[in-house]
Amino acid sequence: MKIGCIGPSDSVELIKEVVGRCCPEITLLTYVRERIADSWEVLEECQRETKGILFTGIGVQEAAKARGDVTRPYRHIPRGGYSLLRVLSEMLRRGIKSGKVSIDVVSDDILTEVVKEFGVEFENIHSMPFAIHHGEQDYLDRHIELYENGQTDAIVTGFGYIYKELKEKGLPVFRLYASTLQIRDSLEKLVDKINSRNLRSAGIAIQLVKLKSITRNSINQYDDMKNGGIFYLELLEYVRAIQGSLFNFGTEEYVIFSTRGIIESPLHRDHFRRLLAWGRDRNIIFSSGIGIGSTAFEAEKSARKALDNAIKLPKGGFYIVEGQHIRGPIGEQDELKYKTHIVDSKFLKMSSEIGISPSYLDKIKALMTKSHKDTFDSTDLAACLGIGERSARRVLKKFLDSGYAELNGTEVSAQVGRPKKMVRILI
Repeated sequence: MKIGCIGPSDSVELIKEVVGRCCPEITLLTYVRERIADSWEVLEECQRETKGILFTGIGVQEAAKARGDVTRPYRHIPRGGYSLLRVLSEMLRRGIKSGKVSIDVVSDDILTEVVKEFGVEFENIHSMPFAIHHGEQDYLDRHIELYENGQTDAIVTGFGYIYKELKEKGLPVFRLYASTLQIRDSLEKLVDKINSRNLRSAGIAIQLVKLKSITRNSINQYDDMKNGGIFYLELLEYVRAIQGSLFNFGTEEYVIFSTRGIIESPLHRDHFRRLLAWGRDRNIIFSSGIGIGSTAFEAEKSARKALDNAIKLPKGGFYIVEGQHIRGPIGEQDELKYKTHIVDSKFLKMSSEIGISPSYLDKIKALMTKSHKDTFDSTDLAACLGIGERSARRVLKKFLDSGYAELNGTEVSAQVGRPKKMVRILI
């Protein structure tokens, strides 16, 4: 298994040695960047050549994620109590006993654990746990400031760049290296993550595509047949791109067999959205439902459920159903993820008292979470849920009548018409 390792040269060499000695089944490809801010530069190359990424530390990992898109399974190697104890032992050997120390990266929990469990005493300790909003230079400047002000006699760092800079300045700096145990543990967890994703990606995915309307202003049936043929050729290109198999039932419904890994990929979704846009430009409207399951029967059943939701969209679109969760319309502004099957007794009781289905209640809850709002008028709710305004008024009335909503004022429109009620949903 090929795994990439990103980080400064000293940590990378240590990990390389451990992997060569303890993990013969792993081929480690190394991508050295001395500064964590530069780790994103090798991210794309690493992901292209390996199955997963081992970051040498949390700083390298978070810097790569901040500027790049991490799509492969990944882990970072933490710095635990053993790493700190090893540094403290080295400090004693070099005669530094005052306990006036500045330490970065290590969490306060680890520091407390070392102090309590091993009886380590510090005269004055300046802890600087890793924080995403601080760069390497922030930690470097703080270490130097504390030392020059006489507040510390030693510096402990988990950053390769800071270690080299302070070493060149002749300051008493000690490097926090990962232990063999920590490296092996992180590697094992990463391999498990990779294997788990491989199994997950191998699941069955079935996509149903149903033509809703070929054209609105055809002169005769031959125009319809011509447009249907054009659509079929475009669909064939799409199926070839996702390495699927295509079967058609008449001229209006198609079944595509593929794998979960391909169906769930951003490339697939972008391709299908382009196909939808192509159809809309030509008044060829179609809907699609994707079902994911461990068996073909389970996947097809889920695909039907997804298609049932997609065909309600006036301009077409697609949904994905996996197990008890439904997501869609995929790629649209009103995309939501909610449950199709509810077992929570409190939630079931609430939906019964309101008078709407548990799944629909969960959809509204998902909308509130996504939009960060709990107050709607009928127009707003209709647009968000993709329903008519009359239906939205009925839904809001059910919430009000059951006591799960309250009036939160009215909105007076500049246009002619009655003021809209602003309803705050209380779930």
